[in-house]
Amino acid sequence: MSQLSAEEKRELREDDANWKYGLFYFCPRDPGFLVPKRFGVGWTINFGNVWTLVSLVVVIALIVWGVVF
Repeated sequence: MSQLSAEEKRELREDDANWKYGLFYFCPRDPGFLVPKRFGVGWTINFGNVWTLVSLVVVIALIVWGVVF
């Protein structure tokens, strides 16, 4: 994993190409799991991060497990 400076992270997070439909942040180069929302207050997840995908699969599996069993 490469170390990015604060300036490089800010540039990645402000780049329109990394925001899908203006709502979903997808940037594999950004190591952050949580990133500041583009508009408003709060945080969103980086869908380009491998750990985000792993955690989403785990959460969905737990929900399905709870509903089925």
